[in-house]
Amino acid sequence: MNLRDERIIARFHPFANWVLRTWYRVILDLEMQGLENVPRTGSLLIVINHMHFLDPLIPTAYLRPDIFPMAKHEVFEGRWKWMFDAYGAFPVRRGEADLQAFKNAFKVLRAGHALLMAPEGTRAKVGGLQQAHEGAGLIVSRAGVPVLPVALWGGRALVSNVKKFQRTRVHVHIHPPLVVKSQEKKFSREEISRITDEIMYSLATMLPPEYRGVYADIEKFAPRFLVQYHASAEQNANVTKGVVAMTN
Repeated sequence: MNLRDERIIARFHPFANWVLRTWYRVILDLEMQGLENVPRTGSLLIVINHMHFLDPLIPTAYLRPDIFPMAKHEVFEGRWKWMFDAYGAFPVRRGEADLQAFKNAFKVLRAGHALLMAPEGTRAKVGGLQQAHEGAGLIVSRAGVPVLPVALWGGRALVSNVKKFQRTRVHVHIHPPLVVKSQEKKFSREEISRITDEIMYSLATMLPPEYRGVYADIEKFAPRFLVQYHASAEQNANVTKGVVAMTN
């Protein structure tokens, strides 16, 4: 993003978020838990499950004013491209190692902003969580930033409820932020995959059983790499170290 882009984005964010929240008050009955868990400033990776097109839009409107979403590259080829650009969203090509998307992600985090992504890579139209790609684990292991799992469900009933002039009950549960416990090593591919799974299991623990999908065996979940993030001097130093390392 160049300087002009950043000025446009800074002006568009509050306007777009106001429009979204106004729209939600009409069509949604939001049940939100855990807003106190959201770090209000600093670099942050927000991860969501993805069952409905609303899923990335709700956290973007409510959690922080400086959230930059990753979005599938197809949406930048349509007539709404201008809106995604103005919001500061950037494309990712699913199913491949998209180096430019990772460069953009690290740029957002270096600037101290929040990055939003759906590790599953595509919407689950039926059922629950799908196997996640490794991008989320790679970002938090390389950057050392806290990760905030946000679980959402209920949006699938939106279209039928709108036709009946009914509001849709949508649940948003926010996990306490997590961080990789050590930044003193380079993680292997297997370890990055494990970190990604730990993020996804953290999402699964907040979802009803019918939406846990491939991460339903939460009783077997034993975190190895992630610990709860506290804004202590030591953990802040680790995050700073990780963000600085992204420039190297």
